[in-house]
Amino acid sequence: SSGINAEYGQVSVHDAPVELDNNSFGISGLKLMGARHDAGKLKITEDIMSDLPYTRLSWVRQDDVKAIGKKITLPVYLNNMRTILVETLDFATDEEKFYERGVAILCTSLT
Repeated sequence: SSGINAEYGQVSVHDAPVELDNNSFGISGLKLMGARHDAGKLKITEDIMSDLPYTRLSWVRQDDVKAIGKKITLPVYLNNMRTILVETLDFATDEEKFYERGVAILCTSLT
């Protein structure tokens, strides 16, 4: 072990912009396909697409990552063609079947 802690991306979703620090940035306008964000967690929905509220991405030391309980890792694609993977992000959830439903995040709904 080198004693160096790897950095980790931590995601938090908010209804409105929040204060950012030097280790984070905010994104608005992301689209969520096949799920919705409700009370801090992702939920399966029958809606094809919903807006993901203001999202803050933070880089924190692995040792400082807050436990979010049950989580799902979702792909973030550039658009709805799903040919360009931008990133994967972890979200808190209580539900199953996200992968079977093809739930994903899109940077834009345009093709």
